[in-house]
Parts: sequence; C-alpha cells; structure tokens
Amino acid sequence: MKVWYGYGTEHSMNLVMIGRFKDATAAQRAHGLIKKLTVGLQAEEEAGRLTIGEPSNRFSDEVLQLLSDLNIHSIGPAELEQFLYDVTVRRDGDSIKVTTDETDVQALLKVLLDKGARIEVYSAHDYPDTSHGRST
Repeated sequence: MKVWYGYGTEHSMNLVMIGRFKDATAAQRAHGLIKKLTVGLQAEEEAGRLTIGEPSNRFSDEVLQLLSDLNIHSIGPAELEQFLYDVTVRRDGDSIKVTTDETDVQALLKVLLDKGARIEVYSAHDYPDTSHGRST
C-alpha cells in the first residue's frame, strides 16, 4: 500500500513520459536497467534501508554498488524512492513508455536521458487522444 505525502484532494498527474531511442536494442538495454534498479531498490526497502516519504541524503553500500555496476551516476539519494512509486514502464520497439500519477519522475528521466533517449513528457489529462496514460 502506498501512503501519500502531500496536500490537496487531487493527486493524479496521469503523467506520460516517452523515451525514444535510436534503436530497439538501446531501448531494451535501458528498460533492463530500470528493471534492475527497481528490483535493487525494492530489496533496499525490504531491508529497511529505504522508506518512501523519508528520503535519505546518503547511499547505502548496496545501492552504491548497484549504481556503480549499472554505470549510473546522475541519481541522488533522495530520488531513489521514485523507483518504488506506482509506475508502469513498458518497452515498445525503440521506445519506453512510462505512465504514473506521480509528479516526481526525475530519476527515471535521468536514466532515459543518460541512455540516449529523446523524451516527451505530458499529462494525459490534457492530451487524452494519445492513447497513453490512464483512461479518464
């Protein structure tokens, strides 16, 4: 279960982020990297070293090793929890499509940019005819 930290009655961005790569192989590599980050950070949460809503200012040794192994150097400790949010990440050929109700997606954005994507970000509330995002 996710606990919302914030204010207001509406917390529904219906955000769509599409990263387009030069080819399907690059998209597949980036998608695999996001999956590995997510699995590694889920292990951090299970171990009690990462808690959503309580961002850290330091990396655990395990996260440092994971980021080093994956050659990711642009994500800060406070951004790690973003990989634990309710986010859908799908690969479609040379593209990765991310959908979420969150506004904090800079960690995913950084990974996509770092791996060579050209990125489009918008709210499907404003562009419902794109067939992406959640149906409203």
